[in-house]
Amino acid sequence: MRQALVHGKLREAEDILARLKKEDPLSPATRGFEMEFYLDSNRLAEAEALAEQLCRLFPDSARILFLSGKLAYRLKRYDEAEAHFRESQRLYPHWQTQHWLGKTLTQSGKFEEAEPLLRRTLDHSRYALLDLAWLHERRSDLDAALKAYDDFLVTSPGHAYASEQRIRIRARMMEPEDLINEVGALAELGEEIPAALFPEFIQKAFETGETLRAREEIAARIGTMDAKTAVRVAWICYQAKAYDLACTLFLARLNSNKSNYKYLRALESAADKCNRLQEVAAAYQSFLPEDRHFYGRWRSLARKPK
Repeated sequence: MRQALVHGKLREAEDILARLKKEDPLSPATRGFEMEFYLDSNRLAEAEALAEQLCRLFPDSARILFLSGKLAYRLKRYDEAEAHFRESQRLYPHWQTQHWLGKTLTQSGKFEEAEPLLRRTLDHSRYALLDLAWLHERRSDLDAALKAYDDFLVTSPGHAYASEQRIRIRARMMEPEDLINEVGALAELGEEIPAALFPEFIQKAFETGETLRAREEIAARIGTMDAKTAVRVAWICYQAKAYDLACTLFLARLNSNKSNYKYLRALESAADKCNRLQEVAAAYQSFLPEDRHFYGRWRSLARKPK
């Protein structure tokens, strides 16, 4: 079961889990594997229901607490994730728990405590450099963030995520006019803007008053942006008060952000400002009755005047 999960063989893992649940259904190991399977399968609602039960049944299981922390992290409930990771680490100290605690503290803005945890994790995993890079970026220390990505790429050349983030950080470090000119030069050569560069270009275009150009570039790519880029551009549009574009982009990626309450609040706020609340209400209704947490939000929006 562990090997199947490590290698992402989810169909095989599901079959093994079914056998485990027949042979040893009540053990914390089997229940933990069940929760891990739900996490890896992105079945977060089922993982959440199981986590609540298992934390009550096995309060001394470092593994259950660790998995519950990962779930809370995925749901962006960082205070809850921190509490689970701290208790798991107290019960059974492990570098992976330390790593996830460092990631969580970074997301909560507790940089001074997070950094030494992530640095100690480097002895076990170079991937902690990616989290250190994000910590430095959160601190607005772009030079340190760029160095962390460079250091990671020394041992993992060609790593797609690190390479894209390096491009993005370099774009953030450029003057707005220089970035806009560079994108213009690419267009003249008939080359598309790299996905890693596009959000930074859009942000700088809005910041420098190139609103029409930003809108045109988004409209030209709105159907082809990958999920991560689309969400980043949605947030940039929202902050730039381009609420119609933000609403369109948020709606397009709603299915993969159903548990992100900050995302839902921003979607509803943008929709309210461009008179599209009923469109959002219809999207929420399509998730019922499986996603019951949408019922209250749908009912609230459906009652608003059209």
